[in-house]
Amino acid sequence: MTRFLLFLSSLLLICASGHCEDVAAASGSTADRYAFGMDMGKAAISGIMISRNSGDEITGCIINEFGVSAVDFIYSKKKRKMKLTSVARFLDKWYIKRVLCADLGFCLHVLYDIPYDDMRGYLVDTEGDSVTVIETKRSFRYTFSPLEDQPVTIEEDDTERQSV
Repeated sequence: MTRFLLFLSSLLLICASGHCEDVAAASGSTADRYAFGMDMGKAAISGIMISRNSGDEITGCIINEFGVSAVDFIYSKKKRKMKLTSVARFLDKWYIKRVLCADLGFCLHVLYDIPYDDMRGYLVDTEGDSVTVIETKRSFRYTFSPLEDQPVTIEEDDTERQSV
């Protein structure tokens, strides 16, 4: 089962990085990949966040386990503004997008060590490489764990028919 999950996550990384190349296109920079979890009490979303830091902006996307893009975003460091460029239908409500903009903007400040003026309303917990940000007003929990690049190996199957 663990081997299957590793293969599935590697496959999602390949598919997700292809999808996010359109969203996070930049020259000469590499994409950062995180295992992502968002817990809102009654609901939760988990998957992969791929982001790219390129000069004045951070671009990226959040993809669930099935390869469906939940959120695509662009964060302007100069203006300190988050823009959601694409949002899945189940998150496409003005009040959800407003909270996501504020919370994901703060999370990017924490992940990329960008100074933040006002940390009121957030608790940050780091355990090893994992970072957890808790929004105290609504008790939303965002968890980010860096993913290592692991090569995908496909083992030969003995059940294949041998060539004659």
